[in-house]
Amino acid sequence: MAANDKKRRQFIQQMTGLGVLGLAAAGGIFGAPYLKAAPVRLRPPGAVPEEEFIGLCIKCGQCLQVCPYDSIKLEDIDGKVGVGMAYIEPRERGCYLCEAFPCILACPSGALDHEHDSIEFVHMGVAVVHNPDGCLAKTGKPVPDGAIDRIYEHTKVLSAEEKRTHKVEIAPDDPEKVVLQKKLLQKLEKHRSEEPCTICADMCPFHPDPSKAIGMVDAKGGGLLPEIREMCNGCGACVELCPVDVIKVIPRKSYAEIYGKRGEKNA
Repeated sequence: MAANDKKRRQFIQQMTGLGVLGLAAAGGIFGAPYLKAAPVRLRPPGAVPEEEFIGLCIKCGQCLQVCPYDSIKLEDIDGKVGVGMAYIEPRERGCYLCEAFPCILACPSGALDHEHDSIEFVHMGVAVVHNPDGCLAKTGKPVPDGAIDRIYEHTKVLSAEEKRTHKVEIAPDDPEKVVLQKKLLQKLEKHRSEEPCTICADMCPFHPDPSKAIGMVDAKGGGLLPEIREMCNGCGACVELCPVDVIKVIPRKSYAEIYGKRGEKNA
């Protein structure tokens, strides 16, 4: 990183740090504990370490504005750490790992590191299958319609009619953002009533080879289960799309921390 960039980052961190200290002083003993007590959020791609991120994020919303999948949210008044800070709620919309990572390029403060704007540098967290016995691939149950319909309901670019009918068509004049989100739904539709369910593995956006991040394997006692693999970067797409919510992302953790160096702990 260039010296000027480092100075700029330090300046922003100092200035926003003063703002946080002022907020703590105004809130007194009651308000101050929330600055570190809040659960760690899943941050957008390229996010620097959490304490540094909190100091650098200027809450401008530019990452949200350029995200083509509407994956990024801003903390509201209940956010504890700070109103307007960028995060991802993967059950509502995961990150789909755009090749250009426009969120990183749009960040003016360094909270999303411009030197980490390619897939090999993106480490948001790691996925875990927290309820394997509930997985449809293991139980042998088909993908219910409601699980697919739910994704239509929270896809912001759709019209009311498209959300009602659960049908989308790509028009020649659709903006790129609309095209990308409609293509996602068209791909997901192929899994409606599927048995066994393979949505998490088939829809994984890791590139160029999603099988390095997740794959389906034989489960003990029969059926299949998703296996989280070493290249999983915690994007949360599988969390959003899982029909029965059996996958979670642990933010800011590496594969080795959760599964061991060679996946020895992988269930």
